[in-house]
Amino acid sequence: MKRALVVLAAGLLVVGCAPKTFTKEGKQDATMAEQYARDEGQCRAQAKNVAGQERNIEDQRRAVFSGERDRFGQQDLYRTMDNQGYQNNFDRLVARCMEARGWTPKKTGPIQMPKLSW
Repeated sequence: MKRALVVLAAGLLVVGCAPKTFTKEGKQDATMAEQYARDEGQCRAQAKNVAGQERNIEDQRRAVFSGERDRFGQQDLYRTMDNQGYQNNFDRLVARCMEARGWTPKKTGPIQMPKLSW
């Protein structure tokens, strides 16, 4: 039972981390491509600003415990986790911004999961 839950959770994590591209209703032409590029650039700038502010706050909070982490050799793990969390937050903010501007994520097929043998 635990193995099935682990495999299910891993599958959902992989699907949730899939890169998103967006589409918008209407005629797909050069002006639509320009609009997409403009919207994406503005969304990325906004997301970078917000995610950067949140990252600074989190870094300051985590700095309180950095001595203990350094002492036990765990700092690299936490740094990697922080970077991944920042990237996930940034991607989520960009996706929300693009959706608010009328763009919808393109439907991509399911990601093929590797066959696991226990």
